This record gives sequence, structure tokens and C-alpha cells, in this order.
Amino acid sequence: MGPSNSTPLGARAIVALSAPALPMYAMMMPLAIFLPAYYAENLGIGMATVGAVFALGRVFDVVTDPFAGVVMDRLQHVVQRKWWLAIGAVPIALAVVNLFFIDRGASIGYIFVWLLCLYLGWTLMSVALFSWAAETSYDYHERSRVMAGIQAANSFGSVLVLLLPVMVEWFGSAGEVSELRVQTMGGLILLALPISILIAIRYGPPSVTHAERKTPTSFLQGVRIAARSSALRRLLAADFAIGLNLGIGTSTSVFFIEIVLGHPGRAGTIQLSSLLVGLAFIPLWVAIANRIEKHRAFGVTAVLSGLGGLFALWVPAGHFTLYFTGAIVLAMGISGMQFLPRAIMADVLDHDRAESGQERAGLYYAFLTTTLKVGLGAGIALAFYLADLGGFDPAIARSTGEGSEAIRYVTGVSSIVLALACLLAIWRFPLGREAQAALLRTLQRESGTNTA
Repeated sequence: MGPSNSTPLGARAIVALSAPALPMYAMMMPLAIFLPAYYAENLGIGMATVGAVFALGRVFDVVTDPFAGVVMDRLQHVVQRKWWLAIGAVPIALAVVNLFFIDRGASIGYIFVWLLCLYLGWTLMSVALFSWAAETSYDYHERSRVMAGIQAANSFGSVLVLLLPVMVEWFGSAGEVSELRVQTMGGLILLALPISILIAIRYGPPSVTHAERKTPTSFLQGVRIAARSSALRRLLAADFAIGLNLGIGTSTSVFFIEIVLGHPGRAGTIQLSSLLVGLAFIPLWVAIANRIEKHRAFGVTAVLSGLGGLFALWVPAGHFTLYFTGAIVLAMGISGMQFLPRAIMADVLDHDRAESGQERAGLYYAFLTTTLKVGLGAGIALAFYLADLGGFDPAIARSTGEGSEAIRYVTGVSSIVLALACLLAIWRFPLGREAQAALLRTLQRESGTNTA
């Protein structure tokens, strides 16, 4: 088996394939930004405890992500990638009901159980979606275009999930803002899940690869093959740094905007504006990646992230317009930072095809899903732990400002350090356009098929 002909996907096919990313990432936005802050402040659970629970849930992903990827790869001839999207949506829907419409007396154990349920569903949906997307083309640039479509749906879903909370912030009563904005987010996710999955199943593109029926490589053999790939190691390291960075930055953003800068009830407004800018810049990142190669474009996004950290350390309290401008500049990089690693992983898969002779997109995207999710969870835990260590208590800080500078330093310093780590990991990435083309020629010779 080897690469076969693939023509550029039409806009309708990319939109249909990307549709499930809308509710998936609409869900992740409040999960990273609003739910931890809501649980810590409104449910009376401590900062460190909330951070620990979100991080411990990600330990579960270290097991479930690769297992889900292996199962999907082994069962390709029985269950297509797209049907795993529908399977994963069931635990997500149940978890959203119980986490977004939570009773104020809910225990930390209750939260933890439903977080695990949500993480399981997200694992199934995300691994299925990205492995399906990676199998729609062998073309270096087309992969950026496909993953950019998913990122556009990601951003659009995040925009939609923030629209209602922004209305709540501007028109709702001050005492109800935190609870109402979480509940409106949950309602929108529950509505979008079935609609988007039906669109993907009905109109999504076919895979250009074909499931293997021969005896597959064992899980441990597969991991050993993967471990030999310097490209995979570098990509996972960079993605983990990005996950940590996003986890820290997003989980502290409500506190940074509303307490450190002194703009209560405006976190959703700034997040929404940033997402709109990020959505607008996705086509530009596709063009940049095509011109300077994907890994270098990814490195540029890391530089922008580091500049955002410097800005967070410097921006004075009370200067809403100044902070708003800085947040918009940072948003330009974040949109590329999220989809470029997924496009790069499709090239890494070509190396695995040459080594193993099999299609294992599920396993490889499970690795990438794990690094991002563990990074996000660890970022939340680290941010809340360091903030707590620095004397930050949201209830006290809102009234007196005491301990608020801890949030500023956690946000700014971590962003600079992790941006540098990402840049170091990805800049000398070994799989550029020419290397990927050489891999495809090798696969073509071995299989006797045409990669043109």
C-alpha cells in the first residue's frame, strides 16, 4: 500500500470535515478559561484544589489517548473515522450537562468524575477528526489548508460560545454573570454537537488511504518506531510547550483582565475580540506556511507568544485600550500556533508509513492530542498553584487587590519561557517540504503507485 492520487478538496468538503471542531473547541474554551475560575470563586473551592483536579484528569488522557488511537487504527475496516465522532459525542453531552449546569453544592469528586467523562469523549472525537483530516491528502501544502479549515471551525465555535456570555456581561446583573455565562455556553455546545456531526458524516471527504488487513505492528513496536523519529520528538515537545502556555494563559485570563487590570465582567469581551482576529488571520498563516514552510511559520507564532508575555509584564492596570491592543496582536499568533502542529504531524506520518508500512494516523494524532491536553491541564494546575503560592485569592483580590501581581508574573514569565522552549524545539525541524516529498517518492517506489 502507498500514496495514491489526491486532488485539492473543495470548500464544502473541508467545511463538512471541520464542522465537529466547532462544538469540540467551543467546549474547550470555557473548560480552560471560565469553568476553573467559576469553580474556584463561585463554588468556594480553593485555587490549588481546582487546578489539581483539572490536571489529574489529564493523567487519564495519557492512557486513553494512545489506546483510542490504536483501537481506531485496528478497526478501520469496521468503523470509519467519522463514526467515532458520533461515539465520542455521547459522553461529551452527558458531561456538559453535569459540569456547565452544576449545583452549587457539588463535591470535588463529582466534578472530577464528569471531567473524566468529558475528556474521554473529547479524546474519541479529536483523535478521529485529526486522523481523518490527515488521511485526506498527501500534498504538503494541502495539509495546511485542511488543518486550517479545522482551526477556522475551532475559532468560529469559540466565537459563538463567547457571544452569549458577552451579552450576559453587558446586559445581565452583576451578581449573576459568572453562573449565567457558563450555562449559556453549555446550552450552545449541546445544540451544536449533533448538528455538526451529522454534517461531517453526510458531506465529509473520503480518505485517500486504505485500511490494512494484514497483521498490525504491536503497540510497543509502534512506540519504538515513533521514538526513533526526531521529527516526532521535536513536534511533541513543541506542542507540549504550547499546551502549557495556553493552559496557563487562558486559565488566568479572567483574573488578569478583571482583577489585575481592573476591568470586571469584561473577560469574555476581550476573548471574543481576540478570537475574531485569530479567525481572520488563519488564511495568512496558511500562506506564510506555504512560503517559508510549516515549521518555520510555527516558530514565528512562538515568537509572538513570547512578545505577549513581555507585554503582560508591562501593561499598566486600568489601561483597557492598551491591553486590548496587545491582546489582539497576541491573537494573531495563537490561531497559527494551534493548527500548524496538526498539519506538520501529517508529514511525520509519512515517515511512519515508510518505516512500518501501515496507516497509523490514529496513534500519531493520539500522541499529539495527549501533549496538548496534558499541557493544558498541567498549565492550569501550575498557574493556580503558583498563584496560590504567591498569595492570590480571587475573593480577596477583587475587593482589595492583594496578591494580584502574582497573576501578572505567572502569566508573563511563563509565556516567555515556554515560547522560547517551543522555538528551540521546532526551528531545526527535519521534515520540510523537500524531505516530505522524498518520503512520498520512496513510498511510491515501494508500492508502485503515483503520488502526483
